[in-house]
Amino acid sequence: MDIQKLIDEYATWLKSEITFEKIGEYYEITTPYLDIDNDYLQIYVRQDGDGFHFTDDSATIHKLKMSGFQFTANRKAHLQRILNQYGIKLIGDELIAKAPANSFAQKKHLFIQAMLRIDDMYSISKSKVSSLFLDDIQEFFEEREIFYSDNVQFTGISGFSHSYDFLLQRTRTKPERLCQAVNNPNKSSMGNILFSWNDTKPARKSDSQLIVILNDQNSVARGVEDAFLNYDAKVIRWSERDKGESLDLLTAS
Repeated sequence: MDIQKLIDEYATWLKSEITFEKIGEYYEITTPYLDIDNDYLQIYVRQDGDGFHFTDDSATIHKLKMSGFQFTANRKAHLQRILNQYGIKLIGDELIAKAPANSFAQKKHLFIQAMLRIDDMYSISKSKVSSLFLDDIQEFFEEREIFYSDNVQFTGISGFSHSYDFLLQRTRTKPERLCQAVNNPNKSSMGNILFSWNDTKPARKSDSQLIVILNDQNSVARGVEDAFLNYDAKVIRWSERDKGESLDLLTAS
């Protein structure tokens, strides 16, 4: 598999699918990523001194609230973890970020990732209103004595930083394993994760692995699991987490 060719093809596609329009002092940038309503994610950016100011114009939080989503204490804590992970601030319902002039691409990348992760909160299992998928995974890891670091970032060969939910350290018999929790397994989340992994992998040891944990309590879009497998990612369905093959991917020996 020619990783560099795949990254170049993805970057070319992404560039061709991004459009922008000047609106007042802002540029409205439309991305190819889809939100919960299958609308394209849009961000707004303006000059701010020698740097840039990013905002989502409150669209992400407003859509969650309009869908009936309730911000319980656990969900507010989860939202804050996402904001901290991607360096985003929340003012009222508005997501904002600032970046120096030489960091436009990196901050734009992180801002879109944050919007996707927050938008994904809509798919929290309705049967567990006080629980979140990440919390469930952490609880499972602790029960099975699977030791991990959470909320880690690695720099890819593009120079972009990519966030991963968990890092399982290299052991005598297992390689380094980066884990992503996919609460809403659709093509948008899949594409974002695969771009990050294909950019990160060449900068890690050659045997490093990506493990994606799919929340199959929610609908898994057709082709998502196969796409991950085709890009050499390991896939664990949440309903099969206790099976031998799944546990073997996660344990230290």
